[in-house]
Amino acid sequence: MFRILLTGLVVYFGYQFIKGFFSSSPKKESSVKGKPKNPPLDLRDADVEDAQFEELDEKGK
Repeated sequence: MFRILLTGLVVYFGYQFIKGFFSSSPKKESSVKGKPKNPPLDLRDADVEDAQFEELDEKGK
């Protein structure tokens, strides 16, 4: 029984190796085509400022 399992594993891994070795399809890098839906924002550092937050007391809880 052990021989059958071992033989099956050897055949399976051999098949996977040969299939990967002889596959002629090189992996292609994916590229995005088309125009972006939103135009990029034209912001400079001078146009951006930090938000001012104010602490609120929680009443009535």
